[in-house]
Amino acid sequence: MHRIAIALMGAASLTACSVGSDEGSTVPASGSGPTRAYAVEGFDRIAVAGGDDVDVRAGTAFSVRAEGPADELDKLRIAHDGRDLVIGRQKRVLGFGSGKGVKVFVTLPRLSEANIVGSGTMTVDRIEGTTFEANIAGSGDLNIAALTTDAAEVNIAGAGTLRAGGTIKRLEANVMGSGSLDAAGLRVGEADVTVAGSGNVRAAVSGRAKVELMGSGNVDLGAAAQCDVSKKGSGSVRCGR
Repeated sequence: MHRIAIALMGAASLTACSVGSDEGSTVPASGSGPTRAYAVEGFDRIAVAGGDDVDVRAGTAFSVRAEGPADELDKLRIAHDGRDLVIGRQKRVLGFGSGKGVKVFVTLPRLSEANIVGSGTMTVDRIEGTTFEANIAGSGDLNIAALTTDAAEVNIAGAGTLRAGGTIKRLEANVMGSGSLDAAGLRVGEADVTVAGSGNVRAAVSGRAKVELMGSGNVDLGAAAQCDVSKKGSGSVRCGR
């Protein structure tokens, strides 16, 4: 279980330091009033802090725009840091903020990593490619309509939820706290799942799976999964065999 804490805390710290600070280059907004546009491209990872609602679409060209109350958009900070698009608040704004009606729309060719710190929501239409990584620290939500990759890694610390459908060959899922990976519609070849706390993991695994559960959480990998289970606590594990 020690490896979960190291992985999750590292991911959360990296994302938190990138959002709302001087890391990366601030992208100036064009427009005024309730709509702003940001000229930025060349990123394949997105980091979000706070309570903003982010809509991500796969497309051939890059596009970033935001809608919401003008006074809230004035506080929004969009930054570009190498492969990362960072969505947060100006440094002078205390805390991450609630967003208060701000919605950010992002289009990019491919998303390889999503990071959420706080209570924000990110909705993604589709993700394709070799690998994908998701890190949630807090109570945020990540919703992926169609995930189609060779491998995916999911790390959740807190009360966040990741929902996904699609098909992947290999899944690594680490949940610490009361968070959930709700992916009953995600077809998985093989999986490595670790839960510490009261969190839940659901997926449809057709091959071998390794499950480590400590606490009162629940793991359901479907009727076809062939599981090697290590369990301590009152939690439950459902596998076919």
